[in-house]
Amino acid sequence: MIEHRKPENSSDYIAILITKFLHFFSSTIFSKRYGHRAVALETIAAVPGRVAGMWINLKCLINMQQDRGWIKILLDEAENERMHLMTFIEVTKPKWFERALILIAQAVFWNCN
Repeated sequence: MIEHRKPENSSDYIAILITKFLHFFSSTIFSKRYGHRAVALETIAAVPGRVAGMWINLKCLINMQQDRGWIKILLDEAENERMHLMTFIEVTKPKWFERALILIAQAVFWNCN
């Protein structure tokens, strides 16, 4: 088992609690169906690249400056994660309840970024 560093401040403790809660939640919902868990993870993995690409695009438009190639890199990474998601969806065929959970998770994660 991997040893983690000890929490040093309140944000470390909050991060650990959130991580443990999400791990418990995903383990409860998906249990031994690892393909379905991969679908959920790939869904969330695509969001940061999209959000960052959008923010850099807006920042560059507002400041009228070049992006130094970051927008394309971030959007390509998000597209890569989306393709992983499409592959796992074909393999696992998630139920409507799992699809609804994925949509909720994406909405929450989008707003947290």
